[in-house]
Amino acid sequence: MNSPIIINEILGRSEQGMTRPFICRAGFYGTYFVKGAYAGKRSLCCEWVAHRLAHLALPNAPLGLPIFKMAEVPVELIKGSGRADIIELGEGLVFASHRIDRAQELTWSSAQGWPEDTMALLLLIDLWVQNEDRSLSALGGNPNLLVEQIPSLPKDDPEGALWADQPRRETLWVFDFNLAFDENFSRQRFFDAHVFGNMLKIWPEGFRDRMEPQLIKAISEVRAIFDELPLEWLYVDSDNSLPVQLDVERVVSVLEMPFTDPAHVKYSTTHEVVSVLEMPFTDPDSFWKLP
Repeated sequence: MNSPIIINEILGRSEQGMTRPFICRAGFYGTYFVKGAYAGKRSLCCEWVAHRLAHLALPNAPLGLPIFKMAEVPVELIKGSGRADIIELGEGLVFASHRIDRAQELTWSSAQGWPEDTMALLLLIDLWVQNEDRSLSALGGNPNLLVEQIPSLPKDDPEGALWADQPRRETLWVFDFNLAFDENFSRQRFFDAHVFGNMLKIWPEGFRDRMEPQLIKAISEVRAIFDELPLEWLYVDSDNSLPVQLDVERVVSVLEMPFTDPAHVKYSTTHEVVSVLEMPFTDPDSFWKLP
């Protein structure tokens, strides 16, 4: 893991989202949405693990995945701040996601008409990491998605050529995985609430065959990804005696569900051993079944 970037200025705070990330500058690295103490340590772990998996599983996806970094908030910045809520950022290591300045939050009207591959990839990654925090309907919601308009460019421009045959000149930026690996995850609730949950009746042709190798490759890195998590995120107390409720073996079992015969596998949690039959999906084919 690379050394953390250093947060050197607090510009403000988002009014959206449960964790209300701080907007911070990190020198020449740019501006980031930063989650710290207020988000909770399990949330920070989930953000890191799920973001790493998304980048591994979707390396060439028509989705935007913002650059994310481990960042450090110096104690001097906390002590020198006049903000009343500065304790909710806290000193030490935090999760930082690069700010996309020209993007707007996805609305229900702008959620219509996306290419099937784009919708399928987003549905798959959220389903795979058990993330229900992508809700949107005509009545509102919180999709945690941004839309960035791509300016018109000539076809002989390298970036312009990438968009020449695309049906929609917009990037869909995906962020916020702090509620991934939800122990109370519900398949039905997921599809009922997800912004694209009822927009696909079948996966695009060849989609499963294309994506299964990508998922398997990402699964092979899970334990190495957990090794990247800082000690201060892994325990809820200063004595390092109370671990956060994010067990690597359970996460591996969750991620292996698209490939696992449930009759032969069990996964462990902190408290007990639970049959895979109690998981939201009972076999690989049911994982891939759309409503």
